[in-house]
Amino acid sequence: MENQNEELQKKVEKLEFEVSEMKKKLDFLLTRETVLKQNGVQQKEKISITPTKPVQKVVKQNTTTPKEKIDFEALIFQKWLPRFFIFIFIIGIMWGFKAASDYGVLNEYAKVGIGFAFAILLFWYGNRQVQAKRATLGQTLLGGILPVLFLTTFAMHHLYNMIGSNVAFLLQVIWVGVGFYFMNKYKSESIGLISIIGAVLIPFLIKSAAPNYLFFAFYETSIYLLFMFYAAFKKYKYLYSTSAILLNLVYIVVGLLNFNLKGFEYFAFSIIIQHFGLLIILLISKFSMKKQILMLHTSFIITIGWVFSGYEDNTRTVILILLCVSYLFLSNLYKKQSDLFFAFSTNFLLAFSFLCLDSVTVHLLNTVLIIQAILTYLFYIRYRDFFKLIIAFLTIIPVGIRIVSEPIFSLISFTSMDWIVFIIATITIAILAYKNEKEKQVILVSSSLVITLLLIAYITQAVQILTTDFSDNVISLTINLSWIIISIIAMVLGSLKKFKVWTYIGVGLLLLTLCKLVLVDLPNITLLVRAGLFILLGLIGLIISRIFFKGK
Repeated sequence: MENQNEELQKKVEKLEFEVSEMKKKLDFLLTRETVLKQNGVQQKEKISITPTKPVQKVVKQNTTTPKEKIDFEALIFQKWLPRFFIFIFIIGIMWGFKAASDYGVLNEYAKVGIGFAFAILLFWYGNRQVQAKRATLGQTLLGGILPVLFLTTFAMHHLYNMIGSNVAFLLQVIWVGVGFYFMNKYKSESIGLISIIGAVLIPFLIKSAAPNYLFFAFYETSIYLLFMFYAAFKKYKYLYSTSAILLNLVYIVVGLLNFNLKGFEYFAFSIIIQHFGLLIILLISKFSMKKQILMLHTSFIITIGWVFSGYEDNTRTVILILLCVSYLFLSNLYKKQSDLFFAFSTNFLLAFSFLCLDSVTVHLLNTVLIIQAILTYLFYIRYRDFFKLIIAFLTIIPVGIRIVSEPIFSLISFTSMDWIVFIIATITIAILAYKNEKEKQVILVSSSLVITLLLIAYITQAVQILTTDFSDNVISLTINLSWIIISIIAMVLGSLKKFKVWTYIGVGLLLLTLCKLVLVDLPNITLLVRAGLFILLGLIGLIISRIFFKGK
């Protein structure tokens, strides 16, 4: 029994030991699984969190666009200073030539040779700068070649008589071609500007006893059309504007220097060709449409001026008819494109107005100029071009002063029509300005005062004309009544439109009528008329006071 108990006790102890070992292993496994689970959760959290960080960074990068800082040092020292100092350098060279000539150091051939050598040196060094990726400095030096060549050729021809007019002209044209080549090769608008300015000066640098205006116009037209089309398709806005403007300036300078109208028919034809060139560029190029439309309208106004200056009646009429037909056709063709329709329709209205001026009578000039001013102001409102605003007001203000300074002697006359057109134009411009400008109160007050004064001036003259055969009492009574009617209309409109300015103007006009009645008319009218006017003014004043009292 004792042996059995001992064996049994040993087995129990062995079982207890095995159970404790198994318990240790189980605890170890459980703790390991828990750690693995925790690590797995942390890794999942890291995986879910880490992709969102770059997205947030990307969003921040897209939403916040840093402002580009202007490098003033590069702008001044690399762009503007080289251009300024190459100009100073060329002037210094010219003065050096002059000093050397005065002291007898250099003769004519040496100076001409140095001029061409200097141009070659500028080309060599400028080309090296471009290849070294110092484009601004290199293009500046290459642009300096052109004035050197122009001036050297001018000295050969004009000062030293080494070459004749034909050779000098050919050389100058070649230099313009060189400038065009440099502009295209180095993609430099500044070189193109120097070339186009040189093209302006060429005719003035050539001596000629009997100038050929036809050849001159052909040359200038060809040069400027070439540069204008090139600038439009390369999107060189400064070269485009310069080539469009300078052609007119060249012809104006030639006309002023000659003090006559010789060659003006060729100049006018050249400007017409240029205008249609601008029209073609507008239709086929992808250049800035706003800039082209503004340029086309300005060119059209100038073109009409040249047509009237260069051609006689019949030719002028035919040209105006062709312009009307062309722009009417284009207005119908492009009626679904708002910008083009606006440009072509306004040009048609302008051409038709000048056609009426040319065909009917010269007395329509004021009316036509007022129409031109309104159309130009419409261009300003649509495209916000300040230059158009200046043109509009420089047109309508002098015309308005001229109209107002002319008294009306008959209601059925061109003078009376000018007054009516000017009043309607002033009202139209006031409405457009009030709807499209920010300073509405200033526009409302100033335009209301101007329109009121114009209406009073016109109606007073009209009443005087209608009552010429009547007595002074009737004339004074009619004028005062007309002023009272205007004041009532102003107050009624002010009340309806909620414009207190008009109401105040109506009240002010009533007081002005009373002052006129007391200070001017009182000694010259009968007692009955005097009593009637005072009663009428008193009643109107009481009614106005009652209306204001009721409103408050």
